[in-house]
Amino acid sequence: MRAPTNLHILATSSGLTDEAVVALWDEARAAAISELGDDSHPEYKRTAEGFMIRLIEDKATADVPANLVPWVLFDIHMGMALVEVRNSIKSASGQVRSYIANLRGKQAA
Repeated sequence: MRAPTNLHILATSSGLTDEAVVALWDEARAAAISELGDDSHPEYKRTAEGFMIRLIEDKATADVPANLVPWVLFDIHMGMALVEVRNSIKSASGQVRSYIANLRGKQAA
């Protein structure tokens, strides 16, 4: 199973291959199920994504000197923030389009 797009972007920008991303996502999902009981739990997605972020951080900093780890983590999380902003803009854009379409529909009626 493929990792969510945000996490896939974060992982590949951290230097991980697509195969490594899939393996980490499987590991994160298994850890979330182990913690919550099953994947129908309301917190499953958030928990699995949290585990995935931690696994990405661990992989990205595995061969980094200790004095550079904070910078690598900063870089990873800034990348995640940019992806979140992009997704928020896309979502807001869709909502604005829908709102405008509703206004036009009401004016036509």
